[in-house]
Amino acid sequence: MTSMLDVVFILLIFTMVAMSFQKEVSSLPVNLPKADTKKEGTGVRKEIFILPTGELRYQNRNLSDNEWKHILSEGEFKNTTVWIFGDEKTDYGKFVRILDDLKISGLKELHIAVHNP
Repeated sequence: MTSMLDVVFILLIFTMVAMSFQKEVSSLPVNLPKADTKKEGTGVRKEIFILPTGELRYQNRNLSDNEWKHILSEGEFKNTTVWIFGDEKTDYGKFVRILDDLKISGLKELHIAVHNP
């Protein structure tokens, strides 16, 4: 009986630690477009936000075009999984430019976040 309590206690601690690493993305003003299909990615994910104003946000800071190009040139996204959170009112041209930049950078997987109704 004691070993069962130990296992439950360890699972409880693991769950609490795992939940503390979960990111809060609901504070950003991004309205995701709706979609009926859904696919979850695997591994470490890097998140890029395209705000309604067209600004890029990565690692909790807004990026200028020069900073974006610098991050890409450093190989930040090479062989990684990237999630794009774009507002439904984002300029389509800006969205396509970001996708093109990421494709050239050699990422492993790309996911576009949508809201499931």
